[in-house]
Amino acid sequence: MRREVIAFIAVLSLLSLSLPAVAEDYTLPGGTYNNIGLSATLTLDVNVTLLNLAPYPKFIVVNPLYDFKVYRMGNSETMVYSNTTSGGFAHILPPDLSKNTLNYRVGFWVYPYETVKVEFSITRVHNYALPLQDYSDPCGTNVGLILLRYENGTLVSGEVGESNDLSSPTCGVIYPQLLNYPMVINFNQLLPSLDGYIKMLKYRGRVEMLIRDVPDSTDDNSTVNREFPLFFALSEPLLFQGAAEGNYTPPYSMMYSDYLNFILGYRGFSMKKTHESVKKPENNLFKLTDRLLSGGSVPSPKKPNVSAKPLDFPIWVVYMGKGVNSLTIEYDVWWDNLTG
Repeated sequence: MRREVIAFIAVLSLLSLSLPAVAEDYTLPGGTYNNIGLSATLTLDVNVTLLNLAPYPKFIVVNPLYDFKVYRMGNSETMVYSNTTSGGFAHILPPDLSKNTLNYRVGFWVYPYETVKVEFSITRVHNYALPLQDYSDPCGTNVGLILLRYENGTLVSGEVGESNDLSSPTCGVIYPQLLNYPMVINFNQLLPSLDGYIKMLKYRGRVEMLIRDVPDSTDDNSTVNREFPLFFALSEPLLFQGAAEGNYTPPYSMMYSDYLNFILGYRGFSMKKTHESVKKPENNLFKLTDRLLSGGSVPSPKKPNVSAKPLDFPIWVVYMGKGVNSLTIEYDVWWDNLTG
């Protein structure tokens, strides 16, 4: 019996030796992630109600980046991205191309005085990659781990970048740097700006942003000392101008205006307000007055009373620690022409 057990163990050892090691190298930054390994992808789903006020039909061309579905005729007017057998992506076009193409553009008709509901979406099958800024400090963006090498989910080696500045033995104190700013889309003005007869009555949708620590997600999390914790801040990815937003999951940490003050306090700094008047030096040039050389008078110009509301948006302060390699942020957006 003991001899059989030894033989069985020997066979297992030979099998394990014959299995090739699956090696994965991650260069920081990578093609789809920044220098601390973070990638961001966007998905969204928006239902839009359109009205054609013209006495003739209008063909709406859809950006092929979006899937779309028209809620009529049995919902057969659709175009979606789909996986192919070769591992790529392809558009699955509507079955009746005579109704959903014009000038070799894909879209849908809105008939005279028709109100139609259309769903626009960007799905996980073909999501949108959001650019994230690199983390930076006084020693530069390439100081730190610049290569991670894994074999079968275990970190086996890496490379560390360095700075040639001998006068800087330290590179600062890490704080939650903001890695992105929201893209602004004026959804309710997009179609009306292209055609005066097409009106948008309302829309409602949901936006999702997935943040992933790409290299660290390879780790099988079996050893604590192989984790790479991260500390950073994110803004909402897409800001719909003039629309209402809410139902944030998870709840955001603060607004951008508060984040600016938070960072100053976190770093031990404060804004000093000075009210000292600056005296301009005299010069020997002719001084401007409200009287012309001919003797006529010119009324003093009045400063227009223009007030611009500063752009403010939600911010998430994020710490990724042991076993946490991803974060999903979601929120609702809605607008109608009665309030917008």
